[in-house]
Amino acid sequence: MRTQPIVFPYQPTWSNTRINLLQRCPRAFVLRYGLAQLSKHHAQGRLLSVAFQIQTPWVLLHQTIREVLLDYIEDHGIGNQWSKGLIRARVKADYTKAIQRRNQRIRTIQSQQMAQSFTVVEPELHLIEMGVDACLKLLENPNFVALLSEGSIERIEATTSVLQGKIRIYAAPDFIHYGRDRTSLVKFNLYGQATRSERERQAALLMMYGEHDSRIIQFSLKYRKWSVNTVASTQTQTKQALNLVSQDVEQMEAIFAQVGKNNDLSLIPLADSFRSCMNCNVRALCPSRHGYEHAKAEQRSLMCQ
Repeated sequence: MRTQPIVFPYQPTWSNTRINLLQRCPRAFVLRYGLAQLSKHHAQGRLLSVAFQIQTPWVLLHQTIREVLLDYIEDHGIGNQWSKGLIRARVKADYTKAIQRRNQRIRTIQSQQMAQSFTVVEPELHLIEMGVDACLKLLENPNFVALLSEGSIERIEATTSVLQGKIRIYAAPDFIHYGRDRTSLVKFNLYGQATRSERERQAALLMMYGEHDSRIIQFSLKYRKWSVNTVASTQTQTKQALNLVSQDVEQMEAIFAQVGKNNDLSLIPLADSFRSCMNCNVRALCPSRHGYEHAKAEQRSLMCQ
């Protein structure tokens, strides 16, 4: 491991995943985007990277839903029609493979005597059925059917970024629809209905991937039902959203600056609540493994010295 304090890795980077982790647990943020990245050629750094790739079955289910939907859309665009049986088979196969990859990562961590909070599981039938149901309901949604009835589709990978000044931003739409009258940037929100301000901020950042007159379409899944919001974002809203991104990046830089010599993390704030620790990928490396409240009390005493 490095013996000097870490600095902001590579170039300033923003994504919802990064800022959400920073807000939930600054310590986990530093481990994932600091030590794991800068020590990726070291055995412990590689183990950290593997640990952070482990997701809960619930998250893997929603990742599977997204991938199946996008594959369906691509095939639809070239005239290949999917039956309900094929959709069911794809969800089951893709989710099963995702669980198997997860289990392999867990075994890798366990083989190196690095304990963590996840355990090996088998694919659960009721989750597979939920995934199939979610896919079918969207594919039968009148707004979605109308969208795919004309025009062409371009799938956009989640790793597609844009550079704004010195900040690399990951906020890509799931696909772009080129219609007769206008271009639509389409995003799947699979973890519930966002607030109006959250949807507007997301739309403002999505505009960086389109044209000035593009519209934003957000399909949101909540309680196994889909809702749709259409947003026409303005350049002013995009500018405001980018200002917030800059503020987020400043918070990230400030956290990295608190890392002490020899990568001392003792002053890096712990999670905002014990709830954030429950499914933490690296709780075994955190003082909270011996008790969250006790660890917070010890950290407060250090900060007062």
